[in-house]
Amino acid sequence: THFEEALSVRDRTIEATKLVSRTARNKSASEKLTREMIMKFSTRVSYQMDVVKVLNSVDGPQWKTSLFGNPTDPETLRRRCMVVETLAEKHFDLAFRMLHEFDLPVVDVYAGVAASLAERKKGGQLTEFLKNIRGTIEDDEWDQVLGAAINVYANKHKERPDRLIDMLISNHRKVLACVVCGRLKSAFQIASRSGSVADVQYVAHQALHANALPVLDMCKQWLAQYM
Repeated sequence: THFEEALSVRDRTIEATKLVSRTARNKSASEKLTREMIMKFSTRVSYQMDVVKVLNSVDGPQWKTSLFGNPTDPETLRRRCMVVETLAEKHFDLAFRMLHEFDLPVVDVYAGVAASLAERKKGGQLTEFLKNIRGTIEDDEWDQVLGAAINVYANKHKERPDRLIDMLISNHRKVLACVVCGRLKSAFQIASRSGSVADVQYVAHQALHANALPVLDMCKQWLAQYM
């Protein structure tokens, strides 16, 4: 309300302000704020109000959900990212707007959300979240976000998230994901179909360490044709 009133007063007295400013040497604090700055502050207060309404049950001190601070301060960036990650699970539209309002690292935030949902085995919410972000990021960024969830399933839960692996765009990332999940034969099939010598060599190396001799033999036979 304070900022909106300031804008209203400024609009009504804009000509008078111009006349005064020509003669006055010192400006008041409110006069030093441009219209754009007032609008920015008003928008950010609105975002903060939305955050407080949505996250009012979050444990700990309320400053943990504060959006204000020095944008060059790492702690401010970390806190804003945490707030947006928390919002993105159930209030994606609000989180999406805030990502761009505060110029936050989109892929890092999305990857954090995906990993967190995977860690808690919230498969339904993860699917919904992935639907929301699909058209908003590039293919390589999409693969990075999926990779964050795949790694959690593979390393923490010791599961093979085949559906997530199938959603990857890059064949190279599919190979990496299959290896992480212990699907060496699938990794070889994808690498060989895409014609990537480097990927087949990588699979062969992993097969050797895993003592997966049948896969190692397939890799060697394929490589003998291409090298």
